[in-house]
Amino acid sequence: MVQSSTSYRSYWVVAVAAPAVLLPFLMFVWLGWPGDPDSCTLTNPNACFCEAFDPGAVQTGAGGVRQPSNTWFNLYALATASLVAIQVSVDRRHRGPVFAPGAIPDVYVFVVLFLGLGSMWFHGSLTRWGGIVDAVSMYLFTAFLVAFAAYRLRASVPLFWALFLSVAAVASITHAVLDRPGTSVVLIAAQVCVYMALELLVWSRRLRGRVPQRWSGALWWFAALATIGIAIVFWVLSQTGGRLCDPASVWQPHAIAWHPLAGVAAVLLFYYWREAARVTAR
Repeated sequence: MVQSSTSYRSYWVVAVAAPAVLLPFLMFVWLGWPGDPDSCTLTNPNACFCEAFDPGAVQTGAGGVRQPSNTWFNLYALATASLVAIQVSVDRRHRGPVFAPGAIPDVYVFVVLFLGLGSMWFHGSLTRWGGIVDAVSMYLFTAFLVAFAAYRLRASVPLFWALFLSVAAVASITHAVLDRPGTSVVLIAAQVCVYMALELLVWSRRLRGRVPQRWSGALWWFAALATIGIAIVFWVLSQTGGRLCDPASVWQPHAIAWHPLAGVAAVLLFYYWREAARVTAR
């Protein structure tokens, strides 16, 4: 049997990382948000992903949550990360199809968790550094996609770690240095393009019959692709001036659609990798 310390490690990731991210966030909500306002607050009071906020509170660094809907709906990540953690733990305990060796599954649990909780720091504060925290959460996710796709081609754990850490670090540093609107969109798009190229190589190997395949597992991947596509539509339409943008509404599409759907796509990718591991193990 797999050792119990390993079997339940994914639970510990959620149990430790969630308070580590949320408690400091709540401390700033209570005491105030230091630092310069994000550039989106300086042009149009509704330019920060539509939801209205108090410009005076941003300028003075007062406590509180600037965009409640866009902030609190990110708690969806507690559910998505927990779902992945439970499945990883069950697979480990029952010798199931753990989709990767070592700590890689636990890293993904954290990445899925931080994808949502990291976004809270931007929408809660609307500060420049809060935006960097949000961007880093996205870069960690896209860096995982690149690194794990490379791992599936070479089955090299050192390669995974080298790519995951370097891609995330380069993107994060570039974002912090440039500090221009649209930087995160360009960097994420670039990483996704690299991931898609690597994913096509993985599929090419399957088409050539070099690895076992079960194409029903590909449905998970297409479902993830469709989900993130729908999420992007909501992201575009809920921008300031977009058809779905109502700054005064509690029901912000950016909050209730873009954020949770991105998390759902992350879970669907996990099941795609898990199915591939299950077939390969046969």
